[in-house]
Amino acid sequence: MMFPYLTTALINLFKKPSAEPFPNPEDMGKPRYRGRISFDADKCVDCGMCIKVCAPLAITREEEEVEGGTNIKRSFDMTSCTFCAYCQDFCGTKAIQLTPDYHMVAEDPEDLITVGTTFKKKVLGKLACDIDNCIYCGLCMRSCPEQAITVDRTTKTWTVDHDKCVKCGMCITKCPKKVLSFKEAAPEGVIFSDSCVYCTLCEKKCPVGAIKVNREAKTWEIDRETCIKCGQCVTNCPKKALSMGSLE
Repeated sequence: MMFPYLTTALINLFKKPSAEPFPNPEDMGKPRYRGRISFDADKCVDCGMCIKVCAPLAITREEEEVEGGTNIKRSFDMTSCTFCAYCQDFCGTKAIQLTPDYHMVAEDPEDLITVGTTFKKKVLGKLACDIDNCIYCGLCMRSCPEQAITVDRTTKTWTVDHDKCVKCGMCITKCPKKVLSFKEAAPEGVIFSDSCVYCTLCEKKCPVGAIKVNREAKTWEIDRETCIKCGQCVTNCPKKALSMGSLE
């Protein structure tokens, strides 16, 4: 017989398929199965923990400066991911979830990349703590992804490394007493002290004429808008009555 499988082929034409169709949207993995990654960009605070704990370097971050802040794009490459769920476990806002969806067959690698963009509003000022109401519980220190905060309960001290702080706000969220916030630094300028003898040297040395001294009335005034903070008045004051510092 020239076509030994022809009979079988003809019989199978009238039979139902022996295989199930794939993919079936309703067919998901069992509970706690670690499948396709879901990323909720609106919950992300850009703390960076997911990238730090990802062993196969499957998570990347791109940023674009826009008006009022930064657009942060995160990509999760499931062709490199080992589905260990560390990114999910360390995400403080639960923005990352491993779903039970195991349907990850694709011809285009781009179909296996989960992408989300977070708008991070520009935060003015530096992290500050209302020390008088702080209970030194250490939650801010433990929740900081950059280890920028140090809390010593014994000496009752709280310090922050502003160079390390990424302003993600996790410490503010975790603080039970709500004593943490981002505050703008007070403006700096020339400060006047009581040791002034009203010699008028500061007025004479000011290159922009911002200082006015009245020896008879014993008054000293400075135009903050005109002052360029060059420090000439501070340098030439014989009594060291002037200094540069916080105006708060």
